[in-house]
Amino acid sequence: MNFAQRALLYVSRKKGKTLGLFLLNFTVAVFLVSSFAVLNASKMLSRDIRTSFGAAFYIRAKTEITVNDFGETEVREDGVNITQSAIDEIMKMGGIACCNPVNYGFVKSDDIRFIAGDGHTPESDIGAVTALSFSALAPDFADKAIELIAGNHITESDRGKILISEQLANANRLSVGDYVMLTHAKLGEIDGEYIDEIPVKTAFVQVEVAGIYRVNVEDTAPKPTAGLLENGIYASLDVLNELKESKAGFYTGEVGFYITDPAELDGIIRRVRSLKSIDWATHFIRTNDFQYSQIADELLTLSRLMKALLVCVSAVGTAVLVLMLTLCIRGRMREVGILLATGISKGEILTQFLLEVLSVTALALIFSHAASMCVSELLERILFGELPDLLNEKTLTAGVVGGSYMKLGGAKIFLIYLCHMAAVMASAFVSSAAIMRLNPKEILSKMS
Repeated sequence: MNFAQRALLYVSRKKGKTLGLFLLNFTVAVFLVSSFAVLNASKMLSRDIRTSFGAAFYIRAKTEITVNDFGETEVREDGVNITQSAIDEIMKMGGIACCNPVNYGFVKSDDIRFIAGDGHTPESDIGAVTALSFSALAPDFADKAIELIAGNHITESDRGKILISEQLANANRLSVGDYVMLTHAKLGEIDGEYIDEIPVKTAFVQVEVAGIYRVNVEDTAPKPTAGLLENGIYASLDVLNELKESKAGFYTGEVGFYITDPAELDGIIRRVRSLKSIDWATHFIRTNDFQYSQIADELLTLSRLMKALLVCVSAVGTAVLVLMLTLCIRGRMREVGILLATGISKGEILTQFLLEVLSVTALALIFSHAASMCVSELLERILFGELPDLLNEKTLTAGVVGGSYMKLGGAKIFLIYLCHMAAVMASAFVSSAAIMRLNPKEILSKMS
């Protein structure tokens, strides 16, 4: 009778020991897969939470704040700009989803009468324009000070498009899809009166009303007509270029760079600061991690907790397995002695023990797979609840594919089972070593 036949007979006859070894491997395998699933879920959850928060950094020219002879505060910029080539260089660094360059200007229009502000006159009937690539990323939209109620946001592919306020649209009977003519303007002040410093108009552009927004905040402070939030116009970048108020590829306003993972923010900024194409004596960077920093420590703690849980499960499972196999094999000392006495080699006996253990372990792993999936689904409902669904919309828009946090890929599960089998083999070998190093006479003497 060869070692395979003896292994099969032992497994089939010793039903109690076989069942005990089966249940132990079954339990350890379920706990291992579930622990790895929780660890994987914690990493995915951290990633999706970071993605849902996002982060951004902004580059703009430094400003000088002074107080004039009349006690009025004046803000003066350096008059420098950021070029498109510098932006392209930053975008090539990776980790940046998009950028939003901004230019500012003023406009007048025979088709629009702006909401009257402080000291309003026909001369000061001016609106402020914010020209950008993505209007949805403008601070007022991001902070919910204003919200789009009709039409679509401006994107970088748009040309000749503007957004106006609901109040301005109603006052001028404008709706989405209407066209208006704009001309350039420059807000100035003489003797306490607001004026247009460009009296002769030489540049005109026809634009389409792409969307209408609602102002959600109330500002009672006295402001000129051009300073009222209701008179703000968001436009595609080409509008101010056509009005000669800006130059294509040059941005005097703030340029925002948006990244999906706040954990990469510091590293990206370090690389950006090393660029020689931007004069950092006249520019500065400000950052916004959208409150991610407030939960960063909690996410790190969660990851460490899951790793500690996995280590404990692995250590305890291996220790119990070694103990059980040691007890089982020591109880078979008589069998080992007889087999050795009949001329069967230690290697063949050890191979028999390994085959017995591995056959039961393989069967336990097969049955444990379905149980592991059920336990993982239960743990996902208990630990995470509806959080994946709450994050799903934001993570999908950021380009992250949603799905079950606790689901492990087939390759990962196979690797876990492979490591489990290796641990079982090592445990069986270690448990057998104490007996295998004895000769038949020593084994029989210990039996007596």
